[in-house]
Amino acid sequence: GERDGTGPDDHPFLRSFRDEARAKTIRQLLLARGIEVSAGFPADVPGFAEASEEAAVAAALGCDGERDFRARIGGGSTG
Repeated sequence: GERDGTGPDDHPFLRSFRDEARAKTIRQLLLARGIEVSAGFPADVPGFAEASEEAAVAAALGCDGERDFRARIGGGSTG
């Protein structure tokens, strides 16, 4: 793939697997901090899929709850 200019995110299955693992990691990080999250979190957070890993981790480490996480990611305060 490298020769053709493609990578793991160009394959739908691998991209999906990576997205699920990233969401699970962020969810577990918040739960480990004692922060309760909704059932659809973070898949239902607008902007989460587009956010960099660094931004998602920074939001998870700096937030004081799901609403604050959503605001830090850029999804507003719903949820």
